[in-house]
Amino acid sequence: MVVIVVFDGVTLLDVAGAGEVFVEANRFGADYRLKIASVDGRDVTSSIGTRLGVTDRLSAIDSADIVLVAGSDHLPGRPIDPALVEAVRSVAARTGRMASICTGSFILAQAGLLDGRRATTHWHDARLLARAFRDVTVEPDAIFVRDGDVFTSAGISSGIDLALALVEMDHGTELVRDVARWLVVYLKRPAANHSSRCWSRPIPRRSRRCARSPRRSRRTPAPTTA
Repeated sequence: MVVIVVFDGVTLLDVAGAGEVFVEANRFGADYRLKIASVDGRDVTSSIGTRLGVTDRLSAIDSADIVLVAGSDHLPGRPIDPALVEAVRSVAARTGRMASICTGSFILAQAGLLDGRRATTHWHDARLLARAFRDVTVEPDAIFVRDGDVFTSAGISSGIDLALALVEMDHGTELVRDVARWLVVYLKRPAANHSSRCWSRPIPRRSRRCARSPRRSRRTPAPTTA
């Protein structure tokens, strides 16, 4: 069983991106059961304002193979609901692998699940995580970090990378390659792929001219021959 922990304001792509990886893995022979859980079992409002259906109350999860805690812009530098922190701490004791996506790492850290461990989070909030939780060794440029049975991923879409890695652990490279191909994503970005630098360099002027050239070519009549 895979459980994704959600709450009001949760980043929708954190949930949908990782969740879709496990669902599509079933297309190729896996047998994941996906649950979406909140503290009280009620639906939540996502980051884009849509209602997100919840299947379970978090305390009702007796055991799980993987629990992923999604992130939100509302987590860094703000008080986190104590009931959410306690529910995550409790379910971790009944979970094989515990993970966070993006700023969900702040919930894991608040629950004490990252004490003495290496971890990552969204690059924008990495320094804040390191300052707030001195017992956590933060790796700001990593796509995802594994420390024992605890996994943390960087910003938003890196939850897909993390989910692919978890599927590969369970079912091997061939199946996860099929999943990545189906989702039209990279099979594997290296875990230390410098998440904050993916788009840091400006596009060279020559490349911008090349990008505009198709429009110019459509305006220029093609030469004719006799």
